[in-house]
Amino acid sequence: MSTPFDSFQYAKRLMEAGMQPALAEIQAETTGQLFRELSQLSNKLQEVDIKCNAKIEQVKLELELKIAETRTVLVRWVVGIAILQSSLLTGFMLRLIH
Repeated sequence: MSTPFDSFQYAKRLMEAGMQPALAEIQAETTGQLFRELSQLSNKLQEVDIKCNAKIEQVKLELELKIAETRTVLVRWVVGIAILQSSLLTGFMLRLIH
């Protein structure tokens, strides 16, 4: 979003302040050009920001998916070890009873 720059009004104010008309016109033209370039840079930065935010969101979703997959594998291991441990304890108890 750029702020409009009135180079004519700027040159007029410079001349009213005592600057020579030719210098005031050059100053106003140069300042207007600078504002346009800054506006273009601002637009480019916004585009880069949007792209970066999209990439960050994509990476975030990929990480959440990998975390969920890892959690599932971890739960399988824990349940498997719990079943194995229960089976071993049951086997030992049955062996002690007989």
